[in-house]
Amino acid sequence: MSDLNVSMFRAYDIRTPAERLTPELAERLASAEAVYFREVLGVPGVLLAHDARLAGPQYLSITAQAFLEAGLEVVVLPGVSSTSLFYFAAMRFPEFAAVMVGASHNPAGDTGQKLLGPGLIPLARSIGPQGGLDRIQELYVERARYHAPRAGRIRACELIWDYLEYSFQQAGVSAGSLQGVRVFHDYLHGAAGREMMLAFDRAGAELTPLHFAADGRFPLGDPNPVKPAVIAPGLRALRASGARIGMFFDGDGDRLDVYRGDGQYLSSSFVYAGVLPEIHKRFHAPGLGVFADLKSSPLAIMEMARCGLKVEVIRNGHSQIKQSLINDPLMIGATEESAHFYEAFTPPGGYARCCTENTLYMALLVARAWAEDPARFDHLIALEQTTARAREWGYKFPTDEHRANALDAVQIHFESARAQSMTRMKNGMDLEATLMRRGLPFDVGAETILAPDWLQVCQRASESEDRLARWEVVGASRDLVEAARRDIAAIVADHGAGEAYTG
Repeated sequence: MSDLNVSMFRAYDIRTPAERLTPELAERLASAEAVYFREVLGVPGVLLAHDARLAGPQYLSITAQAFLEAGLEVVVLPGVSSTSLFYFAAMRFPEFAAVMVGASHNPAGDTGQKLLGPGLIPLARSIGPQGGLDRIQELYVERARYHAPRAGRIRACELIWDYLEYSFQQAGVSAGSLQGVRVFHDYLHGAAGREMMLAFDRAGAELTPLHFAADGRFPLGDPNPVKPAVIAPGLRALRASGARIGMFFDGDGDRLDVYRGDGQYLSSSFVYAGVLPEIHKRFHAPGLGVFADLKSSPLAIMEMARCGLKVEVIRNGHSQIKQSLINDPLMIGATEESAHFYEAFTPPGGYARCCTENTLYMALLVARAWAEDPARFDHLIALEQTTARAREWGYKFPTDEHRANALDAVQIHFESARAQSMTRMKNGMDLEATLMRRGLPFDVGAETILAPDWLQVCQRASESEDRLARWEVVGASRDLVEAARRDIAAIVADHGAGEAYTG
């Protein structure tokens, strides 16, 4: 079984070192997906795209050939595509399944896939018809193959300009409307450069782009804007650029980390609070709400609630967040502290709403909202600076048992220090993490009063990396947060934790 590389089937998608996905195994995987698409989903075709990774064209070609042999129509996005462009294209082919070949912010030598069913339904472990990715893994192990009476056909479809136009409309931006707004972008040699440069030029912004050429070798290091060494050149360039806003993107262009021009970071929950009044204007039903992931600052959640929306805690994970939006039509969007933003979009053509990401739209919206109301964002930065945060970090353990024991020990420690623990969402869904709060309730609203020593600790076993556990801490002061981080480090050291890991 190990020779089949079944470990590439992760919680939300497929990820693996490319050296472990031989051409033979890539063809076997695509054949299994073709069976799932034909027999389980019953779709007539598949949309295919790849990101900036060097191995992308090879894997896309192998995958396309297997789909064609299964009699599926194949539509290919030509060249390098961001994940958000891929999602938009899937909105244009809502009756198709869709496969994105790439590996997000992983090291350059990795590959993988994101998979969608018709209508952009996410396919992940236990998510999607017949278990989604679990069923595809079974078909892969069985060496399943669909025998079609005749091959399908393949064609290319260029949608970049439609994507720009749609993103402009959603963001309330038009040609020239960002005239004079000075913006800095660092694409880390990922897939976002082309679309962002085209869009911000058309909008009239004074854009300073850095590392804009897609380069799958990722010479800066892993294309992950969380990693300090990777973004250090960009932060220096941002401070020297005179820009009002800085934006950093990951390898496949779906993350959006936001900074003020002086290099001051604004975490994703506060960014979302900044643009939420504009998002709310596009939705008019009563009782609307948004999701905020369990790591979101309670002060940011209070700002979201002041926009007239209910705010509910949600677990991490792209597929789970999108599925939760699909399940509850009153929830219009979500934010994840990993710099992902989600929304229930109405696609061109009026098809049923599609719960997905569009980072180009969000980047344009942030630029417009910040330019129109800079005082709001200065207020949010000042508000965040009244707190302290240790952005998510992790430790690898010798075994999964060591990891589980470490997580239990940390929870016991904070509960003994008056913290309360939450492991399920309001709808009963398992958070697959533990949210611990002291001095603040689990239901946070616009008028919530926080204790002077409030503290929030989130911990989870990683679903995409073996034997890795992650923590994030936010609290009322730097001393409280640093003390919590030291306590966690000391506890996990007793359970075999390795060096602290960021990324």
